Amino acid sequence: MTIDMVLLSGIILIATALFALDLFPPDKVGILVLGMLILAGLIDPQQAISGFGNEATVTVACMLALSFGVQRTGGLNYAAKRIVAMAGASEVRVMLAIMLAVGGLSAFINNTAAVALFLPLTISVCRQQGLDVSKVLMPMSFAAIFAGTCTLIGTSTNLLVASIVRDQKQWQIGMFEFSSMGLIFFAAGMLYMTTAGSRLIPSRRAGESLTEDYRLRQFVTNLKVEQGSPLIGKLLSEARLGEEYGIDVIEILRGKAHLLTTSRQARIQQGDDLLVSADPRSLIRLQREQGLTLKALQVEDRILEDENVLLVEAWIAPNSSLVESTLKEINFRQVFKSTALAIRSHGRTIREKIGNFRLEYGDSLLILTSTDRLDFLRRSPDFLVLEEMTETVASKSKVYWALGIFAAVVALAASGLTSVLEAAIMGLAAMVLAGVVRLHDLYANISWQTIIMLGCLIPLGAAMTNTGLAAKVAEELVGVLRDWGPTAVLSGVYLLTTILTSIMSNNATAILMVPICFSVADQLDVDYKPFVFAVMFASSACFMTPVGYQTNLFIFGPGGYKFSDFLRAGTPLNLIFWILASIFIPILWPF
Repeated sequence: MTIDMVLLSGIILIATALFALDLFPPDKVGILVLGMLILAGLIDPQQAISGFGNEATVTVACMLALSFGVQRTGGLNYAAKRIVAMAGASEVRVMLAIMLAVGGLSAFINNTAAVALFLPLTISVCRQQGLDVSKVLMPMSFAAIFAGTCTLIGTSTNLLVASIVRDQKQWQIGMFEFSSMGLIFFAAGMLYMTTAGSRLIPSRRAGESLTEDYRLRQFVTNLKVEQGSPLIGKLLSEARLGEEYGIDVIEILRGKAHLLTTSRQARIQQGDDLLVSADPRSLIRLQREQGLTLKALQVEDRILEDENVLLVEAWIAPNSSLVESTLKEINFRQVFKSTALAIRSHGRTIREKIGNFRLEYGDSLLILTSTDRLDFLRRSPDFLVLEEMTETVASKSKVYWALGIFAAVVALAASGLTSVLEAAIMGLAAMVLAGVVRLHDLYANISWQTIIMLGCLIPLGAAMTNTGLAAKVAEELVGVLRDWGPTAVLSGVYLLTTILTSIMSNNATAILMVPICFSVADQLDVDYKPFVFAVMFASSACFMTPVGYQTNLFIFGPGGYKFSDFLRAGTPLNLIFWILASIFIPILWPF
């Protein structure tokens, strides 16, 4: 191996470790990788910026915008509620209805957007029907993943691979060119998840209420303000209980009234009950010094709520600007006029010092808010709020415009009259002109994390070719499996890609593997197309871990899952897809 190969191998290993350990968001990892490639001299300046002008990057941005335009009209919300309502109270029927609905959407719109649309609705329906939400969310995420393999615009990975192939081989992959294989995966995935798969998913969220889900019973304490307390007459900001005692006042109970700590009326009076979170030592000192007495309290949702105060659950949205920020840094209480009680992140529930916890994509927050501030939370692009979904539809005409324009984009791209990029740009322009979307809404709601990551990682493919590392890896792979024939080599390429995508980003895996599959085909002297499709399908087949695919990461917290749950339920599905790919890809695209 040359020194350049060694350097590039080191950069890839570092990137793989950063993705696997989830130390940084994917876009930050992409920026670090691009910086290391430039520093090592493995790409020239033109190649370094090529990712941001690449057809895949621009097409993905336009398709994300089109997906947002369709979603923003509210027509999909209305349809989603009707589809789930028809399923009734059966867990299997609810799971099947949600998987079919999410799958149908994910074949055409961004699958993360489809999951984000159905997430609050699914949890709400499960709670109303007394169903286990953890049994439904993982199948929903998996359905979004394998449905995305049915069309060219189903995932950003498909568009990325198609763009690389077009640049290097002048082959334009059609809109439905690989739908036959995608439908085989979709049918197999549906059958597995509704039979053996659902039985392998453990029950993780069995709580009947939000306070049980977040285990607040040992977390919230009731302190009564007695006569003569030095706190009487003070605002909470003046009392400085957080600074002096390290406690967090959640709410003030005054008779039948519930006062949020952000309320202007929250001046402490004799007889008030302060609902606080604190450690035992702080409570003892607080009682002794501030004239308070401890009251027994069994915390339930109804204790914290009244007609003006609500307990809601909200998730950090896919395109949230709050990722890597703390609640203190964003001044959450003052900006949103609400109180965060707990945070669930990667299977952990954080109930102490939550103001200093750095938020991550997919984290969920338990929030106490007022009815008049709930709409503000709902409208924020930073959160997805679990509350009864409103039937708001922008207007029937805008729904028709959005669906009509999106259908026209698909039809144009499928007909071959234009490329996907050209159709997407024209469709986006039409949506803006028709008033379906506004530019400032697009800027706030497009997942720039995905765009930045693509722009930064696409040059990695050029580095693989420049250094000869792609040819070297292909040589080793072919050397091991050549005697077994090209089908065995294709099976090995698929398996390697699946393993990588389980610990890396799906797009990063595709960028890494496409140059290798070209070299493999050259060394075997066979057609490269079967290997391209193997990489395309395998890059999206991330079922064994929550970190390799955005939809898995998004449902990880709300479902209360553990990392091992994905290994348990997802590994058999990965093996099934590997076997199916090894059998059917050579049949559909002969060598």
